[in-house]
Amino acid sequence: MSDFDNDSLERLFRHRPVRTFARGEPLFRQGEPATAVFKIVRGRLRMIRHLASGDRITIHTGRSGELFAEGSLFSDVYQCDAIAAEPTQIRSCGKAEMLAAIGDSPSTMLALLEQATRLLHRARTMRELRNIRSAEDRVLRHLHLSASKDGTVLFDRPLLEVAEDLGLTHEAYYRALAKLVRAGAIKRTGRKIRLVKSVR
Repeated sequence: MSDFDNDSLERLFRHRPVRTFARGEPLFRQGEPATAVFKIVRGRLRMIRHLASGDRITIHTGRSGELFAEGSLFSDVYQCDAIAAEPTQIRSCGKAEMLAAIGDSPSTMLALLEQATRLLHRARTMRELRNIRSAEDRVLRHLHLSASKDGTVLFDRPLLEVAEDLGLTHEAYYRALAKLVRAGAIKRTGRKIRLVKSVR
C-alpha cells in the first residue's frame, strides 16, 4: 500500500483475535448474512460462486496481507463461498465498525479504495485472459503477466488452482503447458516455469 495508508486499515485489525482454518474449511458460505470484513494474516482464501447451472467458479483468491470480502460492506449476504485453500489465519472487523472508520477517516477510505482498485484491475486481467480462446495462448499470456524480470514464474499454489483461475480444466492446462514446452516457449520444473520466447 502507499505511504499515506500504511496504518489506516491495519489498526482496525491489529488487536483482533486470530482465527485458524484448515485447508478446505469454509470461512463463510454463499447466502449467509454478511457481517464482517476480513484480513488474511497468512494463507489463502478462495472466493467461489455457485451458479444456477450447478457449476461453480473461483472469482478471486485472497492472499496474506490482503483484505477479503470488502463487498460485504454493501451487501446483506455474502455473494460467494470463502474456502481456505491452505491452512489460513484471519482477523475480522465488523461491518458497522469499518463503515464508521471509513466515514471518520479519509486515509482509511483511500486505503480501502486503493485495494478495491487493485482487485478490480486483477479481475479485469483475468477476464481478458479467459476471453482468449486458445488454451495454449491463454496459458502463455498468463505466464508472461506473472513472470518476474528474469522471465521466471514460481506459482504459490497448485497448478490445478491456476488452471481453475484461467477457466481451464487441469487436463487442458497441462496439455497447454506440454505444447509450450515442446515448442520451446517455456521450460518447466514443477511449479517453476521459465519463459524462453517472447509473446507471440
